[in-house]
Amino acid sequence: MTFSVNPTRAKRIGALAAPIVIAMLTQTFINVIDTVFVGKLDPSVSIPGQAALGYSLPLLWAISGSLAAIGVGTQVMTARREGAKEYDQAGNVLLNSVIIAVISSILMSIAAWFFVPHAFEFLTPNRSVTELGIPYARVRLLGALSFVATMAYKGFFDGIGNTRVHMYAAIVMNAANIVLNYALIFGVGPIPSYGVTGAAIASLISTFIGLGFMIAWTFKGDYKAYSIYKVSSLNLKTAWELIKLSVPTGLAQIFIMSGVLMFLKIIGSLDEQAIEQTLSQAAYYKQAGLAGIFSTQEALREAPNLAIHALGADWHATVIRSRPPVFTTSAKLIIDLLSIGFVTCIAFGTATATMVSQSMGRGRFHDAEAYGWDSVKMGMYFYGLVGLVVIAFPAAFLDLLSDDPIVIHGAISGLRIMAGLEMFVAMSLILTQALFGAGDTKFVMIVEFLLHGLCLAPLAYLFAVILGWGFMGIWVSATLYLGLLALAMAIKFWRGGWKHIKV
Repeated sequence: MTFSVNPTRAKRIGALAAPIVIAMLTQTFINVIDTVFVGKLDPSVSIPGQAALGYSLPLLWAISGSLAAIGVGTQVMTARREGAKEYDQAGNVLLNSVIIAVISSILMSIAAWFFVPHAFEFLTPNRSVTELGIPYARVRLLGALSFVATMAYKGFFDGIGNTRVHMYAAIVMNAANIVLNYALIFGVGPIPSYGVTGAAIASLISTFIGLGFMIAWTFKGDYKAYSIYKVSSLNLKTAWELIKLSVPTGLAQIFIMSGVLMFLKIIGSLDEQAIEQTLSQAAYYKQAGLAGIFSTQEALREAPNLAIHALGADWHATVIRSRPPVFTTSAKLIIDLLSIGFVTCIAFGTATATMVSQSMGRGRFHDAEAYGWDSVKMGMYFYGLVGLVVIAFPAAFLDLLSDDPIVIHGAISGLRIMAGLEMFVAMSLILTQALFGAGDTKFVMIVEFLLHGLCLAPLAYLFAVILGWGFMGIWVSATLYLGLLALAMAIKFWRGGWKHIKV
């Protein structure tokens, strides 16, 4: 293998990847726009509000994203059948996928409505964050149906090589989200201001608009050969094959987002630690014991008698305890900026997965492998340059998401570290998607389980809390995680055992 990229394969990958990049960036901007608009609210709301979004979005991805893995199975099976020119069988895959998506997402939304408050109670003790985060997450999870079904349709269109459809849907969806976000967060005319919850309502409505667009596109004459909506296409064998392919991917998504949530919980403990350290500087608080003071203040805060609440409370301790979750919010900004790189890497990987799977459907296994490595080289070269730009101007990028100088200052070092790893992010994510395209979803699931269970969160706690490295220790653990993930995926793809998988 050389460092050069085959021009023909690069052109094919680029043609497939470009619409996916635009679509995924546009879809990611739904979450980024939430962060930007919430950041324009009063700082008393914007900082805990952005922190609330920081907890909510991985939670949403752990729940809805695990079900959206049906799109991976749909893409793999559709691409194989497209490569073999079995068009009616490709349409068969989509109908079964949509049925699975609808049933699973409705059941999950009902369960998640009751689960969300308990999740926030576990993740953060910050009352402001939970009060803003719980309604936001609940409303967003009502959109599980539209999100998961959209991913099923995306898997079909990506599998047949028509990656532009989801791009068009994502653009329409994001345009609607921007307008609705402004109206529902700040209030316009007769529409009241819903604040952080307004961002969730806007995202919910826009995802259903996107789904409607995808469904309408399947009725174009170009897709008659696929016979998508024939009742006779419902097939338990096909549904079972979809589930077998998708469940490991969904579990991998749960492991990833559970690790991210634990990662954020550890960062949140640094915010709590900062409060305790500030209070312990005063001899009175140190002598009296912080735990007792905190419980007393909480009881006074909730006292029904206003005089007791106002006159009995220790306002010095109360003001210090109201310190915004700076570390959590800084981490949220870093993750949001990184997510732009993540989704574009995944977009390259999705295009690669289509080419790998279609090549395998034609029996051209050498081409499948060549597409994988060429895509990795393209991703590493491009994102290596992007990383250098971010390292040079981190504050300029952070300023796009937040107006709070203390949050921006706190995020700069972590962002620089993560930007320096963009090449390895590209390698790991592109090869992950390539393995998905080959049908090797179980390996990815096992690797993510091991790395999140033994590396990311445990090492973050070790470095940041036990060894006292603080916020910097968080990003050291992330560095080790990304390095090991890239190494595992590269070795697996290089060995080539995935070439023998049948779907």
